[in-house]
Amino acid sequence: MNTLPPPDLSDAALLRVVSGIRPCRRGGIRLEAEQMTLGARSKTVIHNYGQGGCGVTLSLGCAQLAADLVLGATADPEGAAVPTTPIAILGAGVTALTTARELLSRGHRVTCYATKFATDTTSNIAGAIWLPTGVEFGDRPDKVARFHDILRRSHAAFGRLDLQQWGVQRLPVYEPAYAPHEDRFFDNGTLEPPQLLERLPVAGPPRAGRVFYTSFIHTPRFLAALAADITARGGAFIERTFTAREQLASLNEPVLVNCLALGSRELFDDHSMYPARGVLVHMKPQPLGYIVHDGYKYMFPRHDALVLGGCFDADVEDPTPPEHTVREILDHHRRFFAV
Repeated sequence: MNTLPPPDLSDAALLRVVSGIRPCRRGGIRLEAEQMTLGARSKTVIHNYGQGGCGVTLSLGCAQLAADLVLGATADPEGAAVPTTPIAILGAGVTALTTARELLSRGHRVTCYATKFATDTTSNIAGAIWLPTGVEFGDRPDKVARFHDILRRSHAAFGRLDLQQWGVQRLPVYEPAYAPHEDRFFDNGTLEPPQLLERLPVAGPPRAGRVFYTSFIHTPRFLAALAADITARGGAFIERTFTAREQLASLNEPVLVNCLALGSRELFDDHSMYPARGVLVHMKPQPLGYIVHDGYKYMFPRHDALVLGGCFDADVEDPTPPEHTVREILDHHRRFFAV
């Protein structure tokens, strides 16, 4: 027997179609310090990008490690922190904002330089399930260990947030038995493994499946809360576009944190970066209280929309959502919940 409310997936409930470009990186996250000569100045650049399709999931953990790298670049000769050092953040998506907040909490002066900010960035488009999908874990044991450390840090940091203020909600995630399952998502000590179900408690034909619980992050609220917290802590936002590395010499800050993601491909010659288009269908908001996850087809009940996804079009930079992909997303979910 179905126990959960079914979604309204009618044409009348359709609000909009959106598309975004995930900033993916072959080889996994880049999180390291680099000394650069920019113009006549020597600056430390902390790279923090390449989170791919799970930037929100990894954001708070990566922010901690990026701030530790800043500490290494700004300590006095005896190794003591110099927390008042001014820091420039390049970018203003979720990775940049969480890094700015972490540095401000440690006493640094922080300015974010970007073309778009917070809710105008790609980070705002989707609902975000806390799950490490769409990113490479690493190709060596040390890289995998660091990735697991980031996951544990991030999961713990999300657990310390005020859920209402930050738009974080613990929800069950239902997957059909035939959907891809990866043990590595659950073997790092953050999420309990899924429980097997003889029948999914959702509308549609009877089918076996599984359920696990995780955080769902309502991205518009989360990003707005980040921006407000940064401002309250004295952080600044300046609109600036950088098309050449030499332009960074104009910044007065001695330490730059690069969170430009795909922009790093040209600005910092990192051709490991590649785009992956994602397409989402937004239906009218529906407080269903659960998530359905079937590989790259999923349903997230965001506060302002019921989000249907998706796709992973690797090496596609055109954000225009193809009509056939939109139709495939709608048809998939309508079949899934068909009575």
